[in-house]
Amino acid sequence: MIALVWLALATAPPPAVIIATRRGETSVPVTMERGWGAVAAPLLAAPLELTVALDGPRATVGLPGAVFVFELGAPFVRTGAVVCGLVGEPYLARDTLFLPLSWLADCLPRTLAARYRWNAVATRLEELPVASAVAVTRPAPATPMATPGGPAGRPAGPPPPPAAGAALRPLATPNPITGLRQRHLVVIDPGHGGADPGNPGRYFPDGLVEKDITLAVGRLLRAELTRRGIGAALTRTGDTLIDLVDRGAFCAAECDLFVSIHVNSMPAGRRADRVGGVETYFLSDAKTEDQERVAKMENEAIRFETGSSRAATGPVGFILRDLQQNEYLRESAELAKLVQDSLARAHPGGDHGVQQASFRVLTSARRPAILVETGFATNRTDAGFLASSLGQHKIASAIADGLVAYLLEFERRSTTAAPTGGR
Repeated sequence: MIALVWLALATAPPPAVIIATRRGETSVPVTMERGWGAVAAPLLAAPLELTVALDGPRATVGLPGAVFVFELGAPFVRTGAVVCGLVGEPYLARDTLFLPLSWLADCLPRTLAARYRWNAVATRLEELPVASAVAVTRPAPATPMATPGGPAGRPAGPPPPPAAGAALRPLATPNPITGLRQRHLVVIDPGHGGADPGNPGRYFPDGLVEKDITLAVGRLLRAELTRRGIGAALTRTGDTLIDLVDRGAFCAAECDLFVSIHVNSMPAGRRADRVGGVETYFLSDAKTEDQERVAKMENEAIRFETGSSRAATGPVGFILRDLQQNEYLRESAELAKLVQDSLARAHPGGDHGVQQASFRVLTSARRPAILVETGFATNRTDAGFLASSLGQHKIASAIADGLVAYLLEFERRSTTAAPTGGR
């Protein structure tokens, strides 16, 4: 359901929304001046008893029962220990704070489920009567985690779905482009951003660096998935720095897959410009020195972070040991293989195959998650391919092909494993 809300708000936001509370109804206009639906925070002050405090790039929005912390230019919001992904970003215009409509329609009613609900048909945020609050907030039964039943903590029985609710989101008819029979949502993470440029791009033209390439490919991948009828969201839509652990946290609830996009490089040396090609990683212990080198290079982005997330993550090794008991480890390896096979067919460089290493950005994604090194900035051929519009389109299309192949295989297994009769 959340995926549907995201898609609706991204494609056809209403001209106005209604805030219906015990104090009456208020019509709040929706603006599209930045390309996504947004509402002016001051117009929410009276109907929602909302307060706003600005501190540099941070906006703290308070409501009775919850506090939401936004970062201007970043498509997510924190409330307590929870991170909500947003369609669009909060921004300041004419000395006014504008909040993404997706926060009002999705994150707020989920956070304050005992008090509010979103009526998508009427585009209304409705305050619930006290008498119905208990019924509304009663939690659904949790999806049980698979019990480790084999080597390395692998789950027993058939692999679980990428998202707990995927089997409950069927399409009326199969997607005519992909053949998929369920709704899916993919979170795309363009690596680096803001103060973190990524690797400098030795052979990139016009001063381009890694963060520019990853954002360009991420945007194209989102467009390609959307064209194929698959929901897609970006962890960043502009030149914004987001903490590594927060990126993976976007992939929760209705999210099915997490894909982090990066550009590789070789250290200075005689063979630095000879190595080229593409490789796809999943989260596990590094087996080779080269895998350790790539993980260290990407994990160094943490030095640019200034928030509190770094302390909350703990050592990578501790998180990794926990995730090795996660039912999605094997699925991540399968996803990496399908994406790598597709990329290798489209890339002019070598096929470096599927790799594994301890990437921080993958540790908080509790769904099948991969990191794609799209080529080497230290190789002339790779760099020219990555910097070109044609190359970026080919990479995005190839990644999309691999994602669709995985989702089709998942749906096939889900159908095979589904019970055919009653108890």
